[in-house]
Amino acid sequence: MSADTLFNQQAQKHPYYPLDLSLPHYISSSTETPQLLIALAGLATAIIITGFLLSRGQRSFIDRFAFVWFFLCFFTHVGLEGYYVWNNKTLAGKRSFLADIWREYSLSDSRYLSSETCTLSLEAITAVFDGPMCLVVLFSMLRANFATRHLAQLTTSIAQLYGVVMYFSTSFLQNCDSTHPHPYYFWVYFLSMNLPWIIIPSILIVHSWNAITCRINAANQQFKQE
Repeated sequence: MSADTLFNQQAQKHPYYPLDLSLPHYISSSTETPQLLIALAGLATAIIITGFLLSRGQRSFIDRFAFVWFFLCFFTHVGLEGYYVWNNKTLAGKRSFLADIWREYSLSDSRYLSSETCTLSLEAITAVFDGPMCLVVLFSMLRANFATRHLAQLTTSIAQLYGVVMYFSTSFLQNCDSTHPHPYYFWVYFLSMNLPWIIIPSILIVHSWNAITCRINAANQQFKQE
């Protein structure tokens, strides 16, 4: 057996699709899937509870909801997705909790482990732009700065929505050939875990749009009366 043949066989010993995807540095995760998901759910719950407690100064339900959402998004974009962007070339072979999380999620989209250009670009924009913009929204809400809050909320929500639409579109155009054929990985990981970044930003876009237009209309009415 030649060295090249042995290398190719070793490179293909992974559970990702397409099966001929070359991941020569791949190692299996050290944490079992149920433990990973429980730990991730626990971490997300802790972030949500903390965000909810910090949002007590917000007056309406939609404001408290938006605060908690952007608080969660900040940690997701900067912590989880930022980790991916920084470690994308070695992610398949790293030993860490976040690497295990990404290896598990990559069963629904192996482009993350192969550093596919479009996916990496979208995640880089999300980590570098969307993450800090979530902080802008949070601080402006704490300071009751209406203009900055809604401009930042509108901008960030549009960026989030655009990113997920692009992410889905590029996968569907490739016939989802990077997704494991088991329905669980498509419906639970690929679709369900990303849908909140379509539904919630859409709601917040409408919310900020209405808030801004109402203020502009009120200002125009006041100007006409003067």
